[in-house]
Amino acid sequence: MAAFSEPQVYEDWMGGNLNDALLFHGLRFHFSDCDTRAPLPTSTLDWVVIHQREDACLFDRPITEWNKEAVVQELLTRGYHVLTEPNGDVEVPQNIGLSFDENGRLNWVEL
Repeated sequence: MAAFSEPQVYEDWMGGNLNDALLFHGLRFHFSDCDTRAPLPTSTLDWVVIHQREDACLFDRPITEWNKEAVVQELLTRGYHVLTEPNGDVEVPQNIGLSFDENGRLNWVEL
C-alpha cells in the first residue's frame, strides 16, 4: 500500500472472493496470505492482473497499443516460448497470459 499511492477501488470485471488482493483501477494484486478482509502484511505478491489500464506498459509500450500479432512477434523476438490457446489467448507458460478484445487489441494481462 505504501508503494501504490492511488485509492483502492472495486470494478465489475474483478469478480468476487478477493480477500487475497489489493484492487486498483485496472489492476488486481494478489498475495500469498490473507485474512477475511485483506492480504496480510507479511504475505508476498504472487499474481498480478491488468485489465485495460491506460498507463500499464508491456515492453515499454502501453498495453492498449499492442495487437495480438505484434505482441506475439515481440515475445518470440525476446526468446519466449509462446502458445496460442484455442480461445485465442496467448500464453508464455508459467510467466504471462494475454487476452485480446474482438479487434485483436491486448486488454488483459496476467503475470
